[in-house]
Amino acid sequence: MKKFALALILCSMLTCSAFSCGSSEKNSSAKESSPAVTEITAESSSEPATTTLGPKAAEMMEKAKSNLKKSLEKAKNEHSAQLHNTDEMDTEANKVVRQFAEAVFSDDAEAMAQAMYPPKMLEGMKACGEYDSFSESVNDGETMPLTSLTVRYCVRLKDDEKALAESYINFFAKEYGLSSNEYTVTEGYSFMADMESREDGSVRSDAEGLIIINIANEGWKIIPISLSELTK
Repeated sequence: MKKFALALILCSMLTCSAFSCGSSEKNSSAKESSPAVTEITAESSSEPATTTLGPKAAEMMEKAKSNLKKSLEKAKNEHSAQLHNTDEMDTEANKVVRQFAEAVFSDDAEAMAQAMYPPKMLEGMKACGEYDSFSESVNDGETMPLTSLTVRYCVRLKDDEKALAESYINFFAKEYGLSSNEYTVTEGYSFMADMESREDGSVRSDAEGLIIINIANEGWKIIPISLSELTK
């Protein structure tokens, strides 16, 4: 089976340079020092000394344990709610998701690019020669019919996430000869796409985290990476 993720490698090959790669500073080694050790001996007994908490200290310890348990439980519940809290995707956006998935499974490079980029960006992609290598990588002759597509965990993008998505699309716009503030993202969703193909009696499935954004005056376009990849 041709993995969906492999078909997207070229789509997002410049993402690293724009959003993922960065320099990290190494901390200098701290000078080693030996901690002072205080030896306590008891003349009357060879048994080690033991410490017993007083009533007030013991009560404070129990409260701390209880508060930690409540905090962990709250975090667990919030995480579970976030995973299952989904928004309904715009109808037109849903159509673009299906167009993109069908294009990937059928090796249709033109349809894939149209689902990701506005017309002027696609023209720029072709003008600079990027489209030819993209098309060659996509059209590997291994086509499969998309028989099922389910969108799960669809969540509307927050303002800061929309800003990142806008930076992403404008990064590519500049790469293809346009302005670095060419496009404005008005809304968007992150989601999980479950895809299935039935062919010759066998069932093939895949799942990918993706993003779809609405670009002012351009419509819905796919960003072929997950929200976690966009924001890291």
